[in-house]
Amino acid sequence: MDERVELVEAMKTLVLLGMTNPRGGNGSIRIGPSKILITPSGLAKHRLTVEDLVEYDLETGEYIGKYRPSIEVSAHAQFYKRIPEAKAVLHAHTPLALALTDIGLENWWLAGPLEVKYSIGNVSVAKPAEPGTLELALNIAEEVGKGANLVVVPMHGVFAWGASVHSALDAIVTLEETAKYVFTRKLLESLKSISRILRG
Repeated sequence: MDERVELVEAMKTLVLLGMTNPRGGNGSIRIGPSKILITPSGLAKHRLTVEDLVEYDLETGEYIGKYRPSIEVSAHAQFYKRIPEAKAVLHAHTPLALALTDIGLENWWLAGPLEVKYSIGNVSVAKPAEPGTLELALNIAEEVGKGANLVVVPMHGVFAWGASVHSALDAIVTLEETAKYVFTRKLLESLKSISRILRG
């Protein structure tokens, strides 16, 4: 399948799975040494077409397309500039993964099923900053420099890179599924404790 089609389909999948709101999140693919295709700013992701994608030059910052590139293009650029094997970057607003991070539960993804590590790799939490800013991009770059495959930004979302669109999508979906598992387990443990108290 055409990588452009895969990118559009991946963004639609993230919306349909409830892992990002229709106008939220973004994605990109590498199409050359210094060029990427990225989703446009402001368009509903479940209605994207290949023609909506914006060509962006990592070196000059110039772009070609009907729309402006996503406001997170600087963050995407950091992945491609630092990781030669990165072919795709996806960003989503995964609710449970963010919630567990925002309450200060450290390394919660390590409490998931053993197979999780094969999909998400190294996870890191970046210092938060305003969406679309150079500060946020540099905070993400700092974690990428430490070897992160997936970066969680508190109160914002998650960024994942992969050797393909599918591997980046798998990482994000697996992280959120792990969050569901951890949340459910914690909830059931609490209910179990309450049950013991009620039995006296």
